[in-house]
Amino acid sequence: MRRFRFWLIIIALLYCGYKGVEYFGKWGAAQLECNRIELPAEALPGAGPLRIALLADLHNNRIHFETCIEHISAAEPDLIVLGGDFIMVDERFRRTRWAVDGLRKLRRIAPTYAILGNQDYEKLEQVERVFATAGVPILRNQALDWRTPSGSTLRIIGLGDWNEGDEAPATCMRPTGQETHPVLLLSHDPESRWLLRRYDWDLMLAGHTHGGQLANPFTGEFISFRSSMPAGLYEFEGSRRIFVTRGVGSTLGMRFFCPPELNIIEIKEK
Repeated sequence: MRRFRFWLIIIALLYCGYKGVEYFGKWGAAQLECNRIELPAEALPGAGPLRIALLADLHNNRIHFETCIEHISAAEPDLIVLGGDFIMVDERFRRTRWAVDGLRKLRRIAPTYAILGNQDYEKLEQVERVFATAGVPILRNQALDWRTPSGSTLRIIGLGDWNEGDEAPATCMRPTGQETHPVLLLSHDPESRWLLRRYDWDLMLAGHTHGGQLANPFTGEFISFRSSMPAGLYEFEGSRRIFVTRGVGSTLGMRFFCPPELNIIEIKEK
């Protein structure tokens, strides 16, 4: 009888511990932040002052999507970028009115462009239909020239996802030394950088990593097995810069000391 009680207590403690960790993780995933980051003019040389809203890795989180739209509206960005993984692969993407309406709201705030993340490919037809209905272009190995508020030309390039083997930089990027405009590169996974060394680009915006969804509570260091660039701003081979967002949604709906984020990126005037 004593042995039974002992194991019953152990099982109860383990269960309470598990539920406590789960509750804390779900609480962490609900603490959405709107973080601003300032970059020098050299990040996009010649583009002039520019404000970019970056939203990535939504993963079907409707509540966070509505909050992001409010923050983006208040920030009054010049450009809005959706960095991939709009959906969660193991969840049904149906009754998509919320997504279409939200994307239309973003498009009314500022020019809005999107790229695909690895999970979007699993329900590609639905994702493309939703974005087309909302009037938000998906850049899939495509480049476009966009006029900035200062009147200069910014080349925006969106790549297919590296994890899916869908990137085709040769179709939309110019070799090093041949580009005539500043280049804003949208690539879902920062690991794609290794394939892009011989092409011209200045600033890459990426996601995918979620910041590892885990950080050291004492040092703030992000712990990720996906990338050596889990979250934040990095320099890459000289003057190039890569900014990796922690993203909005969460795998398994939990985060630990690594809250989700929407980013407002300010490119300063020289």
